[in-house]
Amino acid sequence: MNPREYRALFDVEDHHWWFVALRREIARALERRPPSRAGRRWLDAGSGTGGLLANLRAGAPALRVGLDASLQGLFLARSRGLAGLAAGSVGTLPFAGETFGIVTSIDVLCHRGVEEEAALREAHRCLEPGGLLILQVPAFSWLSSEHDRAVWTNRRFRRAEVEALLERTGFTLRESFYRMSLLFPAAALRRLGKKRPRPEPEARSDVRPASAFVNAFFGALLRLESALAALGLRLPFGLSVLCVAQKP
Repeated sequence: MNPREYRALFDVEDHHWWFVALRREIARALERRPPSRAGRRWLDAGSGTGGLLANLRAGAPALRVGLDASLQGLFLARSRGLAGLAAGSVGTLPFAGETFGIVTSIDVLCHRGVEEEAALREAHRCLEPGGLLILQVPAFSWLSSEHDRAVWTNRRFRRAEVEALLERTGFTLRESFYRMSLLFPAAALRRLGKKRPRPEPEARSDVRPASAFVNAFFGALLRLESALAALGLRLPFGLSVLCVAQKP
């Protein structure tokens, strides 16, 4: 990710509606499939500035480890009081096999320089049998925008592509769906209608502070989406793909 975006991420991810909704979705996945007693170790592979590790509470293991390739991201994560941090690549995890009960990978496989299958095989190796992988990636290549250039997104995915990747790397798929579906039409129109993006050195992401009103409005919209999902209503489109997979 572009180094300047780490500071922007650190400044907003504790309270921004996007990250709050993501943490709620991950917590629900863990509540539906709680880890075994041996699965109390959690690795966030591509932990950035540590927002997920620091803020996820419900269902999350107490022993939390973050790994990131960016020393700047790790420095900011350390400022949160997080201790279990390591520098390294998601394609060559510096951990023994079957170390963790949960691995999260949030908007990491999409990044430039990340080899997708290698990263998933490493996550599989480091999970204990029965361990869970919670994976999110951005959806639909035609939605690529200045935001993607700013955070060095290499590609966006369709749900079927992510499912195929998980199956090829030895995982058993438990859940797979598009998220941010209610926001999809407006976001698609905004991105498709935007003027030509700035060159990459000048590109800026969509990660920026949100007012209390914006947080409340979009937070309520995404709680509605979660409530509809609980009733079995998932739409065949969205801004992100989220999958829950298990090591057999």
